[in-house]
Amino acid sequence: MNLFLELNNLILKHRFYPKKGSGIHFIIKEKLINEILLMLNLKKSDKVFEVFAGEFFTARKILIKANLKVYEKRKELIPLIKNELTKAELIPLFDFSKKINSNKCFSFVPQKDSSETFFKLLFFDFDLIVLLLHKDFSEKVLAEPGFVEYNFLSVLTDCFFEIKEVTEVKPNFFFPPTSGDFFLIKLTKRNKTKIKNKKDFFEFVKILFRFRNRTFVSALSKAVPLMKLNKKIKEKIKKNAVKTDFSEKIYLMETKDFIELFSFLTK
Repeated sequence: MNLFLELNNLILKHRFYPKKGSGIHFIIKEKLINEILLMLNLKKSDKVFEVFAGEFFTARKILIKANLKVYEKRKELIPLIKNELTKAELIPLFDFSKKINSNKCFSFVPQKDSSETFFKLLFFDFDLIVLLLHKDFSEKVLAEPGFVEYNFLSVLTDCFFEIKEVTEVKPNFFFPPTSGDFFLIKLTKRNKTKIKNKKDFFEFVKILFRFRNRTFVSALSKAVPLMKLNKKIKEKIKKNAVKTDFSEKIYLMETKDFIELFSFLTK
């Protein structure tokens, strides 16, 4: 059946309607779903986590080839998931305290939830992540040092993942059409990083970027009081900060700079 016609039947059956601007969009092109599955490269042993599983058609295809856990916070879509994805495990909570135990992830991230959702996904230890992200947000993820879009998410992505594939997706691939283009992005986990405490490193980089136009030493003095780190780690950073004279501005620093300085300051 044509996906658009099937979607209309599901709307009538479960009594919801994806209004434009609601953040709810469905893929209505088989071509895009097949490309997502190709990027995921699924095996029967794979355990996949889908965030915002209201994107029902992709989830249904994933279930044919692998185990699936799903998360969806939009209440109007819960009946659709419970009744149509009966073999999937519905996860009620998605935060840093929850163990996911999945090796692959897919998410069609609503534009308004982009930053928060992407930040959480980076924290978990997935081998592979396939994402549909709004073009504007994707440019922040893909940005290089020195560019206006370069931010803490650019650094964290590059630290833990390699960007393998990027494909542009037009609004007419969705219903209702999205307000702008999306990028389909494939990320694969880097095998080795020197970061032992990922949560502390996330906080370190995130707060430093509040002072992106300052030199590292100057930014660090402003950032440390704002960092949500335990007292012992903060004391180590303050003690070791006097031993570094690294003078590059935050927005010009490369990923390896953040890794090396964090490792040095917290040792």
